[in-house]
Amino acid sequence: MTSDMGRIFATLAAAAVVALACDGSPDEPQVAPVGSLQPGIRDSAGVVIAQNAEPAQDSRLDWTVGSEPAVSIGTQEGDSDWSLYRVANAIRLSDGRIVVANGSSNQLLVFDEAGQYLDAWGRTGEGPGEFTGLDRVAAWSGDSIMASDEDQFRISVFDADGAHGRTSALPGKMGGLLQRVMGALRGQAAHTLLAPVADSFLLTWNPPAGMSGFQRQGHVFEIKSADGRPVASLGEHPGPQTYTATVDRENVMVFLPLRHPFGQTTEWTVWGDLVALGRTETYEIQAYRTDGSLARIVRREHRPGVPTRRQLDAGLEEAILGFREQWHEPLREVVPDVPMVESFPAFGPLRGDALGYLWVAEFRAPGDDPSRTVWTIFDQEGVVQGLVETPGDLTVYEIGADYVLGRVRDELGSEYVQVWRLDRG
Repeated sequence: MTSDMGRIFATLAAAAVVALACDGSPDEPQVAPVGSLQPGIRDSAGVVIAQNAEPAQDSRLDWTVGSEPAVSIGTQEGDSDWSLYRVANAIRLSDGRIVVANGSSNQLLVFDEAGQYLDAWGRTGEGPGEFTGLDRVAAWSGDSIMASDEDQFRISVFDADGAHGRTSALPGKMGGLLQRVMGALRGQAAHTLLAPVADSFLLTWNPPAGMSGFQRQGHVFEIKSADGRPVASLGEHPGPQTYTATVDRENVMVFLPLRHPFGQTTEWTVWGDLVALGRTETYEIQAYRTDGSLARIVRREHRPGVPTRRQLDAGLEEAILGFREQWHEPLREVVPDVPMVESFPAFGPLRGDALGYLWVAEFRAPGDDPSRTVWTIFDQEGVVQGLVETPGDLTVYEIGADYVLGRVRDELGSEYVQVWRLDRG
């Protein structure tokens, strides 16, 4: 990066940044410790409220995930036609084909149900059906497929054979160079397409935020129609707690966002025809209709754990190793400045499955079994059904009626997209 470009980045950032307070977020939810909730379902002004006791840690549903993947896509050596790197997500089509959003090549890689390579859709570029920042793929109406570009802030739709149908620009709060600069400085996109829901899609965008120190940027969640028109807003929700270090390299200011290993955030998923959002300070998940109205609140007791400084330092070191080596030492210098948080998050990722169940991952704290992720399963009304385990290194993208689709990385950093059989008993 040249000094001139660095000054441009710094100038644009200074012009666009609004400082945020560093003390978390307003209206902090109250923790619901074990024994404090009266389990049951009630209706409050049209909002269904489901309250649940904490399930016994040794309880398990009779749902099981296979002992090894049924399909594994990827190779350490690479391939002349395709190589998985910076995988954003993947989906499984109704005919069994698997479509992978491969960020490094800006292509949708298509594989058959056995994991054999078939085709690549799209490429790097700014033309129709091309991407400069491919960040998500999703099944759309009929048999069509939607893919989003976080750099150009637009969506492209392909038919089931990979023919490009249309590309639609999405109006946003920022655009062009400023959007890309702000996204690069924050280490994340200013706008992100999340997922289709009903006949619309869910979008989030980040208001300008402070660029250094410990803070928690807000995320605005919106529902838009297929052609990009606004339908409803789900409001602003606090994003991940992040410590951003400012490093001066030869008169170029570099901003390095270091996500707090145990910081709070807002998790999300599409749950049937609802959008589920959960702030991880407490075990409460709110589900919204596509018109923006609140439909359901799901609560569950939990036991908040308190991290130690040794655990935080170890978590930060692991996060630092995800940066390029040239930034390791500058980041280690700011580790003492990263504050402690009061407790671990109440839960991890959320996933809605094909049968209408809500899966909520337990937050895996240091010392927990790394070989498994434990999920609490809620039915369509938000009542706890029991616990299910998935492999601990599997980042889950999609849960079908009889499969779990996700990504793993091996010790060399090679990426694999895998399908695991799900037996629901």
